[in-house]
Formats: sequence, C-alpha cells, structure tokens
Amino acid sequence: MAPADPEQLDTLLTSLRHGNANALDGVYALLGGQMLALARGIVHNRADAEDVVSESFLKLVRGIRSYRSGSNGRAFVMRIVRNTAFDLLRRRKIRAEEDLDAFFHLTDERYDPGRTEDALMLEEAVAKLDPPERRMIYYRYYLDFTVREIAQETGMSKSAAARLVSLAEEKLKKLLGAGQNGE
Repeated sequence: MAPADPEQLDTLLTSLRHGNANALDGVYALLGGQMLALARGIVHNRADAEDVVSESFLKLVRGIRSYRSGSNGRAFVMRIVRNTAFDLLRRRKIRAEEDLDAFFHLTDERYDPGRTEDALMLEEAVAKLDPPERRMIYYRYYLDFTVREIAQETGMSKSAAARLVSLAEEKLKKLLGAGQNGE
C-alpha cells in the first residue's frame, strides 16, 4: 500500500474541519483502500467492512473538530476506522480481535507484478516476527502511529514503546537482509 501524502491529507482534513464537505472525496481517494483493509482485518467480512468504512466517514465528519492541523492525519482516520469496527463487533457481541496477519497480506491482485516479489518477501519477513514485534510494526507502519501514540495505545512508557519498535525494526531489517542474500 502506498502511503498517503501526509501534507495532502492534513490539508484535506483541515479543509473538512472548516466545513468543506468535498474534502471527504479526497480523504477517500487517499485512504479508502487502507480503511477498507483495516476494517476487513478486524471484522473479517467485506460487507461489514464496507459498512464500517461508511460509518467511519460519518464519525469523521462529526468528530473533525478534534483534529489538530499538523498532527498525524492518517493515524486520526485509521483510529476512527478501528474503533468503529470494534463498535460493530461489540454490538454483535463478537469478541473484538485484530488479526495482524490479515493486515500484512500484501501479495493480492491489487499489486502489480513488479512489486509482487518485494511484497512477498516483506510479508514472509513480517510473518517470522514474534506477535509483540508484529504488533509494533502494525502500529508504527500500518496505522502510522507515533511512538507516543503507541505508548498510549498499549499502556506502556514512551521509552519502552520506542525500544520495542526499534527492536522489531532491527529484526525485520535482518530478516529482509537475509532474504535478499538468499539465506
């Protein structure tokens, strides 16, 4: 997944905050696919995931006043999607659980053949990480959380979160390096 341009997303969210409803189209263009992937990874059903994304846009419009221009827009939107998906599961009395492996499945039909090999190598390397390490990579690179946001989300200190993210990144780099060397 190509990362959304943070400056463009910030401009769109700020515009939405000032009442420009057309900015929603831009947010959808930048993050729609990632929002759907996140929702689907939590609710495990495409139709429900589409409902989650739709409801997330309504919540985004209602809660846009809490967005601070210049902050992490992607994390702001993805947190809304995540919470909306968990709300759906809670309403249905289904245990809310994120399937991290679903988020790291990168080699589907949406990727062009030139990227498939790299995506497969990354997917295999992430699968070799321990669950806590995968969670750190998920928070940092999929949800685009800062270390401070990871610490808040997990209830750990900022230094502990930074250490775990760093360890997970180092292990992932080694795994990717070993894969490139044919080891």
